[in-house]
Amino acid sequence: MTEASKTASASRGGFPDVRPVEDAPPELGRFVAALHRLQDLTVSTRPDPALWAAAAEHVESAGALLDGHQVSEVEAVAGRVLSLPGLGHPLLPPWTITSAGPDGVTMAGHFTQSHVGGNQAVHGGMIPLLYDWLCGMVVTCAEIRPTRTAYLHVDYRKITPIDEPLTAHGRVSELDGRKAFVTATMTAADGTVLTEANGLMVRLLPHQP
Repeated sequence: MTEASKTASASRGGFPDVRPVEDAPPELGRFVAALHRLQDLTVSTRPDPALWAAAAEHVESAGALLDGHQVSEVEAVAGRVLSLPGLGHPLLPPWTITSAGPDGVTMAGHFTQSHVGGNQAVHGGMIPLLYDWLCGMVVTCAEIRPTRTAYLHVDYRKITPIDEPLTAHGRVSELDGRKAFVTATMTAADGTVLTEANGLMVRLLPHQP
């Protein structure tokens, strides 16, 4: 272990110092977009049973191509690319950070068929996932890191639709020692507030993972 890594480990309690990737391969965006398309089709189609087996073989082949190339959390690319929807992470909704700074973070994007909870409305559990990501970005841009989510409360004001442009904004509303309180909203294109959230992010002590 280098002296620099020893210092980082001592100050961060072993929490990995994961930074954005600037030189991500362009093929990653194509791959993640294909995965999102696959997820949408998985929950919205009813093909001949034989097609499920054929499709499974293709997915298994893709897994076999990538298997054996695993790296550490700080070396992996997916989930760290600010320019890609969902940071290039296949499980995050395809949203993009449009502005970010110490005063707050704004994201724009949409939800798709794979996020439906029923009757073409976004599943209630998908929305806290987006807000947790947003809260993490808010405290990171405010240079409050590393943190863990202590709580996240979401108020559902209206049905959140799929395949429609949405915007979310979050900011630090209060600081109290290691505690960073974050407030956030999600709005439709016409400005209608769909959901609101407030969360508590707690800065880790040096010994906390």
